[in-house]
Amino acid sequence: MAEATSTLHRHIRGAVGDFIFRNYNGKTIVSLRPVYKNETNTEARRLARDRFREAANYASNAMENPKQKAYYQQKARQLKLPNPYTAAITDYLRKAKAVAFKPSSFSARKGETIILRISKTVFKISRIKAMLCDQQGNVLSEQHLTTTGDQKLFYLKFTDDFPDFDKLKITTDEPGDQEYAIHRSAFIIPSLELVPQ
Repeated sequence: MAEATSTLHRHIRGAVGDFIFRNYNGKTIVSLRPVYKNETNTEARRLARDRFREAANYASNAMENPKQKAYYQQKARQLKLPNPYTAAITDYLRKAKAVAFKPSSFSARKGETIILRISKTVFKISRIKAMLCDQQGNVLSEQHLTTTGDQKLFYLKFTDDFPDFDKLKITTDEPGDQEYAIHRSAFIIPSLELVPQ
């Protein structure tokens, strides 16, 4: 892509011959017309289009809510995106990173605590649902957790003994209700003891 700097091209938009002129952030960008080949419409492509359609619907609805629009306007500035609509789509499509920390003496007993860090660039995740599951996927325990302040940490305190739990499933309040699974063997023992005893 090239930037057209001539005053002649400043107000041109659309296709002219094999070139496409676009206005982006006050600049005229010139690119070649795309060439579409006879590519098959795979299941993965259909799923990607469906997910993007859901993201666009979410962003359209978010722009109708003044509070959400102001939130995404702030995030658009932080991410250097052109507008809040794009920030809302970015929020919907980006997945968070989930990590679980356990104390070195962890044995999944009543009263023990593990720390969950759920992070997603500049977007906030304030509520999660944490489910302890056995190897067959049966839910052993379910808790709704909230974070305090700007921290991205959630504290999951065991309400009973669960020595046979296999993984932790987490559902977040981010757009699209993302779900994450952390296998028990993937829990991290931090070098500094973050987890209260």
